[in-house]
Amino acid sequence: MPENEPRIRLVTRADDAGSNRTANEAIRECLDAGFLKNVSVMAVGKAVEHAAELLAGREDACFGLHTALNAEWDVVRWGPVLPPQEVPSLVDAAGMLLPTTRALKERGPSEGEVMAEVQAQLDRLRSHGFDIRYADMHMGWGWVLGDGFGRRFEAWCEREGLLYFRPRHRNLPAAAMGTDVGDPIDRFLARLRQTPAGQYAVVGHPAYDNEEMRALGHEGYPGDVVAKERVWERKLFTDPRVLDLWHYGEVRPLRYDEAEPIP
Repeated sequence: MPENEPRIRLVTRADDAGSNRTANEAIRECLDAGFLKNVSVMAVGKAVEHAAELLAGREDACFGLHTALNAEWDVVRWGPVLPPQEVPSLVDAAGMLLPTTRALKERGPSEGEVMAEVQAQLDRLRSHGFDIRYADMHMGWGWVLGDGFGRRFEAWCEREGLLYFRPRHRNLPAAAMGTDVGDPIDRFLARLRQTPAGQYAVVGHPAYDNEEMRALGHEGYPGDVVAKERVWERKLFTDPRVLDLWHYGEVRPLRYDEAEPIP
């Protein structure tokens, strides 16, 4: 890589490791390409043990806890790490996590149960050999507990020796009008080239288009669309056009534990 500091420093993150085997395998491909630096792992996912076998020993990835308090798909569901009877405000009658963050908000979850479940999720990943360096929130669930919870969650992260992702995470801006042409990679490159110099972040959900991925989906977001979009999200980290920006020094991918807090 060139010695001069690139114009764009980009936290590159893949979410939903552990959600299924397809996601795990796609994330491995992205790590092998080198541009992906952060992997957020779902402890509640049905393939978390497979994720550990495939990924946990890698030193080229910064692993995070993708705290999850909802299960949004119609067919593929997941429950809490703790026994459902220990977190009754977080689950439905079948013991599964509620489908949306809004449903969780309407339930009025117990903050004590939330933090007990979050702790159990972290403990599960550590028990599977993941070196967890940061924590984030699946579908931004923290809003359901109101103003100030982010600071309490960050304090929990500090006690556990984790980085709270938010201070180091600024989304890459959208592209200006007139650049919405080409495929999703073309549009991603346009965003990178238009963005002022600085530190940003991009998040994807890498996957392949197969039966397992098409099993995801819900009303208004069918499984075939989920799979198609997540194939493009895999290419965000593997397409030669993107890798060229890195290889030629225009963009530097960052781990969260390398990124600076953003004022």
